[in-house]
Amino acid sequence: MKKQVLLLSVLILFLLISNPIILADDETNSSDLSQVDKAYKCLEDKVKDECSTSLVDNIFTLLAIKKCGKEVKDASDSDECWPEDDCNIKTTAQAVLASNKAGYSTSEAVDWLLEQNNTPNDIDWYLEIESPKETTCEIKYNSDDYTINIAEDKKISSSAGTCLSLSEGNYWLRVSPSCYDEEFEISCDESFLTTLLFKKKTSSTIHVSEKTSSASAEGTTTEQVLSLCFTEGETCDYEGSLWATLVLDNLGQDVSVFIPYLITMTDENKEYLPESFLYSLTDYTDFRTDLLLKQKAQYWDESGDKFYDTALALYPFQHEDFQEKENSKKWLLEIQGKDGCWDNGKIKSNAFILASLWPRGGYTSDTGSGDAPDCENTGYYCMSKLNCEGNILDTYGCSGVAQCCDTPKKLELCENQGGRVCVSSERCVGGTNTEAVDAIYGDTCCVGGRCEEQAIDLGATCESSSGGTCRPNSCDNGEEESYTDSCDYGDTCCIKPEKATLWWIWFLLLLIILIILAIVFRERLRPYYNKIKSKFKKTGFKSESRAPPRYSPVSRMPTTQRRIFPPSTYRPPIRRPSKKPTDFDDVLKKLKDMGK
Repeated sequence: MKKQVLLLSVLILFLLISNPIILADDETNSSDLSQVDKAYKCLEDKVKDECSTSLVDNIFTLLAIKKCGKEVKDASDSDECWPEDDCNIKTTAQAVLASNKAGYSTSEAVDWLLEQNNTPNDIDWYLEIESPKETTCEIKYNSDDYTINIAEDKKISSSAGTCLSLSEGNYWLRVSPSCYDEEFEISCDESFLTTLLFKKKTSSTIHVSEKTSSASAEGTTTEQVLSLCFTEGETCDYEGSLWATLVLDNLGQDVSVFIPYLITMTDENKEYLPESFLYSLTDYTDFRTDLLLKQKAQYWDESGDKFYDTALALYPFQHEDFQEKENSKKWLLEIQGKDGCWDNGKIKSNAFILASLWPRGGYTSDTGSGDAPDCENTGYYCMSKLNCEGNILDTYGCSGVAQCCDTPKKLELCENQGGRVCVSSERCVGGTNTEAVDAIYGDTCCVGGRCEEQAIDLGATCESSSGGTCRPNSCDNGEEESYTDSCDYGDTCCIKPEKATLWWIWFLLLLIILIILAIVFRERLRPYYNKIKSKFKKTGFKSESRAPPRYSPVSRMPTTQRRIFPPSTYRPPIRRPSKKPTDFDDVLKKLKDMGK
């Protein structure tokens, strides 16, 4: 009986302890939802009576809550491009994205975007032909035939006309820029494959085209360089190309010809977070990994606007949940203003954050043709079209750039794909990364290569080097950010400046001023200096007379004793005019003669 009572008591105690924890979790989730509701209300209140005078603000408001659509439409040039008086690629693409989500017709604007293109002139293209055996190949273009031989070591014997010249150690044929429109027809007497390679002119990094063609002996493949960018005038606009390519891809347009330009120019345009766009467009794991590695603890900040950059970085992941996204949500809710807004109430920041991290539907005011049925509520799947194994359902709506798919692609085990799983601390060397059902977030499936540990250098720690504090956001009042010390996970190292250092600076400054004054007025200060110096000598002489006095032999003579300073301390009076010899001078002369 006692045991039963004891067990019952323990059970009741456990329930009493755990119940507050459960209630606390519920309150936290409720609090998060309340904060998101407050954020939406704050944005709606800002455009309740009148929309912003800024076109960009209205575009992102339309994207987030589907309001201010009339203002966006009226700011266009005949519904073709935005803004009306100075159409540009980026603004037009963003307006098309928001207008399409709100139900407006965007066909004319899409046609306008597709017309704004040109061939980039800073990309080199190469034709690669490979065969497991020595082979002779025939290349046809422009009604001419050219024969080349490929040796066992894969080297090509000769060029193929003016369009294809030997390059890169004779392993590839460089395509002349004047021949980008030519279609090359290749046939070999052994089985072979062909593909196009490309790189930036000033870079050594080679990129392989997505398209690879193969044929058996005497078979034929065709290759053609198709490379475009979106332009402002005659110049490629990289940020505009990112937005236009993303939006047109979301609307079902073939944008493959724009991808090479976006990939080759990534390194010199990091402030635009190109990895976010390229992951949406290609679904390559490398772009996803590079993007997430740029997160600074809880947010992204490449352009100097951490609210815009965070929303942009997470825009492709509206239908995914992972740790980096949760970190950003937590950070945003922690720094949210009392009125529910972020970034001091800026409309663009608040609208893009909500559209990216907490998207909602159901807003029907001032929309064009009404909302499409929700994809996921209907039982289908919102995802990248690259992950869709079935059909894309255009009549159903998804938030962001995701598309409605009836049958998602099924992932296989990494082992079944001939690979092995590399954990997050490893990298795939000599192979390719692919997705697998057993490669959880942070891991990759390495096919055709090996997994090697990555060397991670965290640098000096903030606490040990400077006695600072690692903070996830910005430094507190009275603290300064240290640029020489680092923290884990991208936190900011904050240190308190030493006040004593400032006093030393003021002291040195005052000392320099006094020295300059002393040099300028040295003649006026000289009498005071001599007076102080003479007093110091007298005091110093008395303080050193503790030892028995020494007398020179002449001091015992029956003459008037006088005090004689050592030669090193005797100085004649300053500024005293010369005068006739006195008795004192005679005595000194006699003493000098006697000492000889």
